[in-house]
Amino acid sequence: MRRMWLILFVLVLGVSTPYAVKRWEAGAAEKRPTALEVVSNGAVQPLQDGLYSYKGIDTRHDLQCVEYAERFYTTLYPQSFPFHNSGPGAYDIWEGVAENKDVGGWASHRQFFTAYENGTTVVQPDDMLLYDRTRGGGWGHIAIIAEVHPDAVVILEQNSGHDTRKVLPLVENRILDRGVKGVIRLKTKDK
Repeated sequence: MRRMWLILFVLVLGVSTPYAVKRWEAGAAEKRPTALEVVSNGAVQPLQDGLYSYKGIDTRHDLQCVEYAERFYTTLYPQSFPFHNSGPGAYDIWEGVAENKDVGGWASHRQFFTAYENGTTVVQPDDMLLYDRTRGGGWGHIAIIAEVHPDAVVILEQNSGHDTRKVLPLVENRILDRGVKGVIRLKTKDK
């Protein structure tokens, strides 16, 4: 009798498993964020071969991520960003502003910026998106937020793959990407 119940259980399980898996996959697909399907508001202009321009500042291949942030800020907001940032990595920008550490020239420039942990503020265009040391081989990573949509942000970056534009999901002010530490914003742009 036990053998018959065991055989019946295995048969029912074998027949119902593919149906249950398909149902679960369909439900999971419905719950996935659709943030990757944003329509650009025109702030980011495509150039060629994975490169883009935002406010006239072009992304480039084969350069460090901090170079783009430095070029963006020194061009649009002179005197705000340490020229030729001498910090060892992108995460040092977070440490210099949010944690008041004297790294990479930030001791004399932190008065221009405010740091917000991921999810604690509404992100804005021109914010610097900072990643912790789990990204960039231990150096961290930095990108510029170019567009903000209800469910996504569009960032421009360098040294993180061939395509320098990425769309990241945004849920309740939290940017969903591995290693996001937070944003750094110019105090003059803080709303």
